[in-house]
Amino acid sequence: MPDITTIVILVLLILMMVWMGHTSKKQQQSMKDRENWRQNLEPGDKVATQSGLLAEVVEVLPDYDEIVLKSEDSTSRWRLAAITEPPVRPAYIPDEEDADSATDAAAETTGQTADKQDSDSSDTATKEDSQDEQLTDNSSELNVK
Repeated sequence: MPDITTIVILVLLILMMVWMGHTSKKQQQSMKDRENWRQNLEPGDKVATQSGLLAEVVEVLPDYDEIVLKSEDSTSRWRLAAITEPPVRPAYIPDEEDADSATDAAAETTGQTADKQDSDSSDTATKEDSQDEQLTDNSSELNVK
């Protein structure tokens, strides 16, 4: 009769082989989908490169396995393998801090900041909260020209 340790090891090996086969199949399907996407690129499509360049397709040269991209005012030639789908930009949702800074700016124009400062000084904050406030205050002072 086989030892219990042998049975456990055989079961684990079988489970590992099944898991590896499933992972390999998913990876192969993903590679096929990506290759089909690259082959169907047309001028005007938005793409990104693996190095992070966001660009628009100008021309696809399948005979040379190359693609011509336009980014800003320059064009460049890339290998098709370097092209990935562009990142999806989520809709902008303001943070609570952003909403507070917008409220502060509106209150400043109407002269209501003195009331807000009085209420802020009465609040007791932990050390972390005061550091967060300092970062918020410093970030609002930055002016980009």
